[in-house]
Parts: sequence; C-alpha cells; structure tokens
Amino acid sequence: MSLNRGWAAMPRRSKIELQGLVEEIIRLYYTEGKRQEDIADELLAKGYEASKGGVNRALKNHAKQLKELKAKQQWAETLIAATDKTPRLSIADAGLQIAATKLLEEVSELEELGDMEPEKLVTLLTRVSRAIGLAANVELNFERGRKAGILETRKKLEEAARSVELPETVLNAIKAQLFGLETRPEDPHEPG
Repeated sequence: MSLNRGWAAMPRRSKIELQGLVEEIIRLYYTEGKRQEDIADELLAKGYEASKGGVNRALKNHAKQLKELKAKQQWAETLIAATDKTPRLSIADAGLQIAATKLLEEVSELEELGDMEPEKLVTLLTRVSRAIGLAANVELNFERGRKAGILETRKKLEEAARSVELPETVLNAIKAQLFGLETRPEDPHEPG
C-alpha cells in the first residue's frame, strides 16, 4: 500500500536549497563577483555541504526563474497595453490575439514547419482563428446582454418612480448617476 495516495510527488530539493544557501550563492556570485569554485570553497570552509556543481545548478535555476519571471512580466505588459482603454471583455479578445500571435511566432520558428502537410498547417491556423472568433462572439453577446439589462433596469426604475410619484428632476438625476447619462434637470422657468 502506498503512503503517497492522492499526493503528487514533490521534486527533491538540492543540498544547497536544504541548507538555505541559494540567496548567499546569488549574493556572492552577482554582488561580489566570485567564481563558482570560490563560492563552493567558501561555503565548505564555513561547514556547509557544497560543490561547484551544486553552486552551478543553483545559479542556473535562479537564471531560469528570472527568465520565466521576465517572460511573464512582458506578457502582462503586452496584455495591459493591448487592453488599455478597452472596456469589458475586450481583454479576452486581446488575450486570444496575443496568444495567436505568439503561437504563429513559435510555429514559424519550427524547422518541421516545412515538413508539415499544408492541410495540417491550415487546420491549426483555422483553430486559432476560430478561437478568436468565438471570443469576439462572447464579447458581442456580453455587450447585448449588458445593454438589455440597462434598458430593463431603466424601465423598472421609471415604473418605480411613477408609483411613488418621484419628481421627474429627481428621476433624471438618479438616471444620470446610475447610467452615466448627461441629463440636466429641466428649468421650470425656461419656456418649453
């Protein structure tokens, strides 16, 4: 019977990580400019278990994490720039467009692309285009539903205002606040 039932296997941590030396290695390498071998020797002298290979792996892992973080930051900046000043679900459409662009960039760099059957390539590109179209459809349906909801709310608000005999000027002020309408109360002294 397995003791790991239901648990995903966790990756083994290196001796460097277990001893809490990653930050020290990064500091020694980047701030003090020490060589990997010198870092390993210094750590050994302090009583830690460290090797040049362990130091090298810790630095490579750190560089990999920095690269991933930078890629995520660039993705976020691209998404923010693409959706800046765009309302509602445009973010989904922009996300799909960015993903499609990235996919096409990756596909164009594949050497096997020349070996791929044209039908398969067209199928893949069609799927990406279809996903963008579906996102646009979702956005359109959202916008239709939003507008219908606003119209229904306005109608109910007007009915409720009539039932409690709310003055028209107050109703117009409420509508302006709720719906962003630019209505100005009618001046009773102004000729109609």
